[in-house]
Amino acid sequence: MTKQRDAVLDAMRGIGIVLMVAGHSGFAGTDFIYLFHMALFFMLSGYFFRPARDLPGLGHFCLRRVVTLWLPFVAANTVFTVCNNLFLKLHILTDDPRILDLPGNQVTDPVTLKDIVGRTVHWCVFDGGTQLGGALWFIQALFQISILYALVEFVLRKGLHLQDTLTAQGFVSGVLLLLGWHWSCTGWNVWGLGIAASGYSLFYLGTLAHRMGQPARNPVVRALTAVQALGVLLAMLHFGSVGLAANQYPHWLFLLLASAEGWVLVYEVSHLAMLLPPLGRALAALGRATMPIVILHFLSFKLVTWVGLQLTGGEAYLLAAFPTLFTGGAWWLAYTVAGLALPLLVYQPYRLVKGAILAKGRG
Repeated sequence: MTKQRDAVLDAMRGIGIVLMVAGHSGFAGTDFIYLFHMALFFMLSGYFFRPARDLPGLGHFCLRRVVTLWLPFVAANTVFTVCNNLFLKLHILTDDPRILDLPGNQVTDPVTLKDIVGRTVHWCVFDGGTQLGGALWFIQALFQISILYALVEFVLRKGLHLQDTLTAQGFVSGVLLLLGWHWSCTGWNVWGLGIAASGYSLFYLGTLAHRMGQPARNPVVRALTAVQALGVLLAMLHFGSVGLAANQYPHWLFLLLASAEGWVLVYEVSHLAMLLPPLGRALAALGRATMPIVILHFLSFKLVTWVGLQLTGGEAYLLAAFPTLFTGGAWWLAYTVAGLALPLLVYQPYRLVKGAILAKGRG
């Protein structure tokens, strides 16, 4: 039988993915979102982590991470590379040097078959990525962290015969966090290993959250707890923000506190959302579709930019502006809606076909 999903945890993912897309859309509160939104996903992954009991179990865990994380990373970046020349013709990407006048943008050259093969080899070892697949850095980091965590857990349990590895894993995560912070200060992040070192501690926090369980609270207490966490996070904005994509944060303690308070905020808000069934179901549905949203939301932004260019009469090359072109007003909201809705539309046929195949296999 299929294991019952926890709607609250799915809603937490849903809130996280909404915050991620909004953070890329030009939303004015991006610095606040960045305090905790990606840490939330690392912690959720740690929350669901279950140690392997034996070597075949460890192999199964690693294989599953290859299928669910490594393969989407390679496939998405490869597809974007294969479509590179088509995207140039559609102005989704551009070789017009005027795009460089917009901060953070780049000129894109046509690719050959040799380029596609060569770049795919690089994707296979997490060496770089595509512009439209820019959010996939998280998938790479989660793959590295989860595999390393599982290997360390296996060694602690089988090699050192520890029954409870919580303290030992805490020591490992602390050492890696200090190393990740050192690399944050020096700017070293080859193959994303700086991110992985810092993120390991967040994965560990997720395992701690699972150990603590889900405390029962009445809605008033939940609301007050969420307000407290919100207040702490707003106060922390005066001391900086977090950019996990580049392994940048003011201090290792800052990262831990912001991540923990972000977890509390989203956890309590998710429980409160369950009191409004339509909202709870919508957030949970988004939480079950995080991968297609991560992969496709930058591409989905192009529809909003295209509509804006039709309205304003802007030149075609501006469609390649990354991640967005228009700012101010409600443009961020339009980008966010497109970044969530279009990947969901693409994902639904896939989900239905997958469900039918699985049902047929069980039959």
